[in-house]
Amino acid sequence: MTSKQSSKYKKFIVGAATAALVASAVAPVASAKDFKDTKGNTHEPAIDALSDAGVITGYPDGSFLPNKTLTRSDVVKLMGKWLVSEGYKVPTDYKTNMRFKDLKPTSNDELLQYAAVVKENGVFNGSNGNLLAGDNITRENMAVVIVRAFDTVEDIELVKYVKDQDFKKDVTDLAKAKAEARTAIDVLDFFDITNPAAPAFNPKATTTRGQFATFLHKTIKTDFSEVKAPVVDVDQVAVDAAAEQVKAGAVTVARGNYATDANKLAAVQTYVTSLVTEKDVVATVVAGKTAGEYAVTLTKGEAKAEKTIAVTFDFAADDRFVTEVNALNATQVEVKFSTAVDASDIANKVSIQGVKFTSQSLSQDGKTLSLTAEKPVNATKATVVVEPIKTKADAKIKTDKYVSTITYKDEVAPTIASVEAKTSGNVATNLTLKTSEPIKATGLVKVNGTYVTPVFTDSTTISVSGLALEAGKTHTIELVNIEDLAGIKTVSTSANFTVSVDAAAPAATLSAKGEKQILVTFNKSMDVKSVQNAIVSGSVKDEALNTIATGTVTAVEGSNDTQFLIPVTAENVFANKASRTLTVVLTDANKDKLGNKIAATTQNVTLTKDTVKPVATGYKVIKDDAGKVTSVEVDFSEGLAAGTPALPTIVSENGVAVSNLLGGFTTTVKAGDTKVVYTAKTPAVVSGKYALSFAKELVSDQAETANKSDAFNYTIDFGQAETATTFELTSANAVKNVITVTFPEAVKGGAVANSATDLANYSLAGKPLAEGTTITLDSAQKVATITLPAGSVEKTDQAAVFTVANIQSTSGKTLKTYTKTVGVEDNVAPVLLSAKVLDDKSIELTYSENVDLIGSDVGADFTIMEGTTAINLEAKELKASKVSGFPTKIKITIDKAVVGGASTTLDITKDITVETKASAIVVDKETTPNTQKSGVKVTASKQ
Repeated sequence: MTSKQSSKYKKFIVGAATAALVASAVAPVASAKDFKDTKGNTHEPAIDALSDAGVITGYPDGSFLPNKTLTRSDVVKLMGKWLVSEGYKVPTDYKTNMRFKDLKPTSNDELLQYAAVVKENGVFNGSNGNLLAGDNITRENMAVVIVRAFDTVEDIELVKYVKDQDFKKDVTDLAKAKAEARTAIDVLDFFDITNPAAPAFNPKATTTRGQFATFLHKTIKTDFSEVKAPVVDVDQVAVDAAAEQVKAGAVTVARGNYATDANKLAAVQTYVTSLVTEKDVVATVVAGKTAGEYAVTLTKGEAKAEKTIAVTFDFAADDRFVTEVNALNATQVEVKFSTAVDASDIANKVSIQGVKFTSQSLSQDGKTLSLTAEKPVNATKATVVVEPIKTKADAKIKTDKYVSTITYKDEVAPTIASVEAKTSGNVATNLTLKTSEPIKATGLVKVNGTYVTPVFTDSTTISVSGLALEAGKTHTIELVNIEDLAGIKTVSTSANFTVSVDAAAPAATLSAKGEKQILVTFNKSMDVKSVQNAIVSGSVKDEALNTIATGTVTAVEGSNDTQFLIPVTAENVFANKASRTLTVVLTDANKDKLGNKIAATTQNVTLTKDTVKPVATGYKVIKDDAGKVTSVEVDFSEGLAAGTPALPTIVSENGVAVSNLLGGFTTTVKAGDTKVVYTAKTPAVVSGKYALSFAKELVSDQAETANKSDAFNYTIDFGQAETATTFELTSANAVKNVITVTFPEAVKGGAVANSATDLANYSLAGKPLAEGTTITLDSAQKVATITLPAGSVEKTDQAAVFTVANIQSTSGKTLKTYTKTVGVEDNVAPVLLSAKVLDDKSIELTYSENVDLIGSDVGADFTIMEGTTAINLEAKELKASKVSGFPTKIKITIDKAVVGGASTTLDITKDITVETKASAIVVDKETTPNTQKSGVKVTASKQ
């Protein structure tokens, strides 16, 4: 090759020890310079040089065998030994963690060691994950391995260096090499390690021992001093590594996705900072362009890396609030919570002004409460209140009270949500349609253009039978003149659908459910009647195939008809045995909902006698909102037999027997209950510890031979007697923009912290009270009178959310945040904005809002100036009238005669100015009218 290499050559000679290790893979046995088979060989100089240096040896018979082909195994061992000599370690797991797929723990131990070394350091990567140890190594692969090895040991990048050089290439068949090898061959070409006199490199040919000796010898002699070790920016490496550490994820923040943007950003900043472990790397987070995305900038010194991550927000552990209330359609309202609530405490907890709910249901996760209204919801800023509800995790903790307003009117017409038709053959005879919202049981249905008879299964489901719908074809269903519960009609809505084919036979498995129930689980929804008719008395056999009496099979609730229970009603099942292996006969009369039959079979199931006593697993003290103990619940490990458990004996923490705690208790257990509830006859606040002793055989389980509980004790801590630290406000009323707040006890006032006269402790319609608002307390300091200033209420609102917080009583109690709605009235005066001279007697006035006139004589309500001179007008000498079609305008007209019978007119050659005065005539259109703002002066324009 012809290159621009520096003339400064420095011999790069591998030390003798290293060279010996390298050579061991080339010539592992004999050691002699005068090989009998190298005289005159092309590679003799390289072989002699390496032999003189003690790098290579020959075979015991004095030969070197320069033309013998090297295998991939030979090269792996050679390069591995060289790396080890340079300080690289053999991985400790070399024998258990195979680096190549075709190696095994039983493979040659030396090969396993060096295969692990070369693979870990990127010198030898194999072919598709395999080493192929016995295969010969090609010249192109030899080039790749040599270049990688010298890169690794010398910490240089030969390929990158050569790529940037301008040189004439000697190798003429480079294109025949694989892409990866071409750059390595270029390296050998650039440094004249290849032979310029033999320009064909023959990349696909094998490599002999002599060729390898020459390549190794020439590479060792080559001066690589100009190839600089790559400059590593340690700071950039650190920030790049930190960027890899920053991942998308879920971030916990108070109020979850309902948190403020600032709080979300702070939480994400904390989250990202916790991920970055690189020393001295600083992570800065800003909100991204779209919701949920955040841009992260990582810096260290001048180095920088950027990354965008997507984040979701989880609620904090103590979040217990209503996240939203939405009307889904005319009759359905949905309330969402940040945490699961107790299903037993949802009754009558949601109210919307003017709406009566008839039913409610809680989602399985306990976070969505769905309510159905008696009549269509049609609300405008109606007050919605969600009272505190017990949380599922802890009945003693409730959600925060929620007060807001809701505006909703159903204006969306019903449509088709889904259509389903199935068959086990070629034709479906039934279909089921779901509507987008509840509808009335009216309207017509067409299938493929033909009217059919619908069955309105429920308010959102229509079923049609007696059809002949071919599978593999597209069908059309049309609903005509359907109407939702708000009276919104859809004249026509249609949907295309296809028939799905399910001809697979259902399969069943059996398992024990308790000691005397067999659970049959199918892999498909079954026809309930077919299962009940198929699994009848006689279907269950004992070990001798005698019939075991059973009861009626029932579908397991919530299983979508995939699970059924067979109750074993036979007596003395476990009279002589602790377990019974029963056979259940499953005939092909068991069908799925499409009529597919199960393959007739018998299956065994083992029932085991229940010999375990019911054990108390814990207790719970139930209190009402006032902190009174209403009951004590004792949980057990299994379902109990019906009965009336005995009451416990009770001893106070001072050792005194207590016979009438809470007025005594009552209790009854129904069959299957898993807890005993001791209900207080006289609920009361209780403090201190009490030892409750429960007698032996208090309860029994439902086993064939009942197991009875052992005696047990609980020391129940009812807590310390509490001194009230909070108090509640029950009501606040507003009349003509004066809000009266009545506290249950005296509160602080004046310029002190937590004062009831501090404007900051109140808000109205989500905003602080307006500047100029006055708050006074009565002499008893129980009634605060809040007077809103003129101009502070822009619009009448009969349901403005009013909040009171952070106020303390004179005894130091803190007010629980109070949120209700009050009515406020528009008290912003209409303002004169402009005037326009219509003629020499009339001026048109425009106001900031719609105005009305209470009378027509307005001479005392305005001053009209001609230049600097005021026109002297009595009240009746200036008339006002409305401007048709323009509710914000009025017209004022001069109606004043002068001596001689002429009328007073405007000298429109001069500037005409109109100034408002206090007026009882020009008002806005509120229920309690506001008169025009006085002292406003405008110069009239002229036509």
